[in-house]
Amino acid sequence: MYASNKKYIIFGAGFYGQRALEQYGPENVDFFIDNDSKKIGTFCNGKEIITAERAAELYKGGDYQIIIASLYAESMAAQLDELGVSEYVFYISPVHGMYETDELIVNPYEQNKEAETEQEWSDSKKMEYSRAEVFKAVERLHDKQTLFNHIEVETINRCNGACSFCPVNRNADPRVKAVMSDELFRSIVDQLKELQYSGRFTTFSNNEPLLDDRIVEFNKYAREQLPKARIHMYTNGTLFTLDKFKELIGYLDELIIDNYNQELKLIKPCVEIKEYIEAHPELELNKKVTIVLRKPQEILTSRGGDAPNRSELREYPDDRCLLPYKQMIVRPTGQVSLCCNDALGKWTLGDLTKESIEDVWYGTKFTKVREALYQGRGFCGNCKYCDTFSMG
Repeated sequence: MYASNKKYIIFGAGFYGQRALEQYGPENVDFFIDNDSKKIGTFCNGKEIITAERAAELYKGGDYQIIIASLYAESMAAQLDELGVSEYVFYISPVHGMYETDELIVNPYEQNKEAETEQEWSDSKKMEYSRAEVFKAVERLHDKQTLFNHIEVETINRCNGACSFCPVNRNADPRVKAVMSDELFRSIVDQLKELQYSGRFTTFSNNEPLLDDRIVEFNKYAREQLPKARIHMYTNGTLFTLDKFKELIGYLDELIIDNYNQELKLIKPCVEIKEYIEAHPELELNKKVTIVLRKPQEILTSRGGDAPNRSELREYPDDRCLLPYKQMIVRPTGQVSLCCNDALGKWTLGDLTKESIEDVWYGTKFTKVREALYQGRGFCGNCKYCDTFSMG
């Protein structure tokens, strides 16, 4: 909602803040808000960066509207609430896209420098900030009985990639092969329909979804039954033909193709998809397709100690985790894993071949995990080694 008689203050000076500045118009924005004390008093695109406290004072004067433009929107909203700011606008929905951009090709290393060592990864400023935001978000959600807003339904537990950071890459996968039955998939979707589910839904988890020949059919069924859900998919794209891409894309709200190449060159399927999208601007597929340039050999999260290329594990015993409050991960067998980082399925919190989605989500095992992680990762097994601090 645009308030034509007011100026704007944008909370968040990063990627989404810059997009909000462009959308609302630099002439209509006076300030950015940032919680980094080192940035206060500096300028970003000609706009002064101020504290949330000062922004609240300006808001109370009646001349400003605050726009929250960040993946940490929920935390920022809580901060504004505490400061007496009763009205604000979310630039992106809390159930947002994975890549909120119209750019077809994204190079993530331009925004965030690749970590050259494990220590550099662990000491990053982003990690420090994320830890604090996750801790506060868990505090807000702990006593609420809310349904997850993200569900991953893994229909086949295999991947054809050889990424060094993945515990289930094709050279190291210890899992017994499993393929989800049609009946189980439809049961899961039908239950979500009964729940009027409106969060994220994907037929992907720790796998390559295009290895399942039914993947188009499954997403078609999910789209028909879950009109309010945001349906997305991650894939490495290697198995895409242009025909399969065109068949699948109509059922998705967002498609992320992780183009794995150490030199960041486009693989052949991505070249074909890029050329098709650029040749048909009237379809506006750049608004739902993002090709992400990724390196298969890089340092990422430890995944609770399971990442093959991580050996220098730090402990985070007092940190909390938001994932068991926000996501459900379903394996092809119907077993529900602890989280997306539990790629090997070491923790099973329920079985959808025997229990309903609600019974699992509100059941004893999930409840105990949430209680443990509310106290700290040190109370939940190898979670103390996990350096994933996601807002879900």
